[in-house]
Amino acid sequence: MSLDKEFSAQWLSEAEIPLANKFYRMYKFRGKARRHDPCMVIRDGQNQIIACGCLRQLTECQLLAGVAVAPDYQGQGVARLLLSSMAGAFDDQTFTFSYSHLVAFYRSMGFVEFDKDGQPSAILDRFHTYQKQGRDIVLMRYRQYGQIENE
Repeated sequence: MSLDKEFSAQWLSEAEIPLANKFYRMYKFRGKARRHDPCMVIRDGQNQIIACGCLRQLTECQLLAGVAVAPDYQGQGVARLLLSSMAGAFDDQTFTFSYSHLVAFYRSMGFVEFDKDGQPSAILDRFHTYQKQGRDIVLMRYRQYGQIENE
């Protein structure tokens, strides 16, 4: 059975953003959705939110953040469906902070590890803050297939 038939992807309206935050709280995820940032959810056949991810809009770039899948649905391709559904909003100024154990997954979704030198300060400031909190994260940047590496 295809994931697309079991689950549906939807961008939330600004008025629906509290639903994403309720999802994060329910499962004790660190994510926080903000009203002006694009946020996508995956819903199951009963219309319950089972996954969420947001694009934090920063001055010169955006940060894919808050990617989370409800525990009962992890390992079933739901995160892949979420990121594939969000990918139309990604560009070469889209960053994410992958936990080290998820780097291969993010690579498979078009993200590559990136040198911190020369990256936007809005990204670097957050990255360093999260590292100081003890998070085992890797800076990654989206690369559309066929893009030439010039950095």
